[in-house]
Amino acid sequence: MKIKFWGVRGSIPAPFHAADITWKLEQILALALDVPLADPRRVADFIAGLPSHLLHPVGGSTPCVEVTLGADRVILDAGSGIRRLGLDMCPEQFFPENDLDLINFKENLINPCPPAERNITILLSHTHWDHIQGFPFFAPAYGVGNRISLYGHDGGQLAEAFGSQQKAPQMFPISLSDMGADLSFHSFPEAGLTVGGLTVAALPLPHPGGGLAFRVSGGGRSVVYATDYEFTDDNSRETARFVDFMAGADVVISDTQYTYLESVAREGWGHSTSFGALELAMRAEAGYFFLFHHDPEHSDAKLLDNLEKTRAYQVMSSGSLRVELASEGLSLEL
Repeated sequence: MKIKFWGVRGSIPAPFHAADITWKLEQILALALDVPLADPRRVADFIAGLPSHLLHPVGGSTPCVEVTLGADRVILDAGSGIRRLGLDMCPEQFFPENDLDLINFKENLINPCPPAERNITILLSHTHWDHIQGFPFFAPAYGVGNRISLYGHDGGQLAEAFGSQQKAPQMFPISLSDMGADLSFHSFPEAGLTVGGLTVAALPLPHPGGGLAFRVSGGGRSVVYATDYEFTDDNSRETARFVDFMAGADVVISDTQYTYLESVAREGWGHSTSFGALELAMRAEAGYFFLFHHDPEHSDAKLLDNLEKTRAYQVMSSGSLRVELASEGLSLEL
């Protein structure tokens, strides 16, 4: 099983800020003070040896996570991160690189993106805008012959939400009916869902308007995707059901949008802290724990600081799971 993060922010896309670049440059220059960099090869070696957090931004796209097992794939949420995923799924260039190819360009637009697999499954945690806003830019949705099945808590409400964001020309020039793919909207089945060698279970989460957590299993491994939730009582039946749902998962991808102080001021907004979510994942005896759905106001420096504090909290709590920060482009193979 392979997991790849295409979008990790919550609420709204958050482009890289100049302050983040300055902070990274300060860190890099401090490391370079004692390194002779006159030789270009030494420069290349120095850059290659830099910590990952200085070379790669955490990312600013909203939620989208891909889970694959061989040729089988499920996509978790359709935030702005799904745009890059869609382009990655296209085996050829979406637009011609050579101007001479423009003569056939209009004809080729009939099926601009036929991915290797024609059947695509997207699971929606809920229909708040940050979790569906990337779909109009999902290239496979424009490919004739592609079949895209979207599952959420309520299929009818799901279709209405997707249609509404593309309903009026003054809001977006392309409607769902103009897309070339065959789109279908479904309520997530109570008995679960099978996509090739992957099986999926779902659990309702406490969030304004409702939400779903998903557990994707295959090849003897499992990942729980639980974004946008807020438990007010760690000892409630609802919390216990969530812990049971995560039990023994190899990976838990969890909403950790707020720091503790932020959560006090934003109680009832439907999001978790890294400490609170970590406590539940430790009770479930999970393997990996990924901080996810990062607040758009949190810089890379703040996110890394929160990661280190969460790791320290895990050590003090005698937990054994591994704590990581979800970032765009990060892949994990189980």
